[in-house]
Amino acid sequence: MADEFNLETRFSKSRGLTPYIAGILGAVVLVLAFMYLTGIGRDALPYSAYFQRRAPTAADGSEALSLQTLTFKADEKSISIEGSVGNRTDSEISGLQAVIAVSDKYSLPVQTVNAPVEPADLPSKGIGAFRTVVPLGEHGFGTLAIDFRLPDDGPFVPHKDERPLEPVVVPPGEKKP
Repeated sequence: MADEFNLETRFSKSRGLTPYIAGILGAVVLVLAFMYLTGIGRDALPYSAYFQRRAPTAADGSEALSLQTLTFKADEKSISIEGSVGNRTDSEISGLQAVIAVSDKYSLPVQTVNAPVEPADLPSKGIGAFRTVVPLGEHGFGTLAIDFRLPDDGPFVPHKDERPLEPVVVPPGEKKP
């Protein structure tokens, strides 16, 4: 029966167990990547204690914090940053830190600092303050980014920017932009 149909594939010839082991390992990697990206099974994994400390959320399911004010003053050598943050949740948040990333005028990172929010135990619907001074490099100040996180490299806590808009001052005789 020489006319029998025979499909030639990459694995047609006997190569031992190597292709099967590679296929199984590839499938395991895909399943683990899927579980990591979707969050399925997090509580069943051995490191689930890490995920027990979750970022709090507000009663309506939105961001737990609101950035009330943020001011900074920069000179040639340093930048002084201070602000206030409000707790929008129904529970107390302990050990909250403001993570402030400062970059120079070329958008290169200068330094990232963790500034504690005072009071350390931010009460429900309460307001806390943070302040820090960051030394600048030779390229001066460009931008800053602020996030909030729980202590001991805990998860980041989402915040809503509720700072009042600054009024646009237009000199007399000019059109508004």
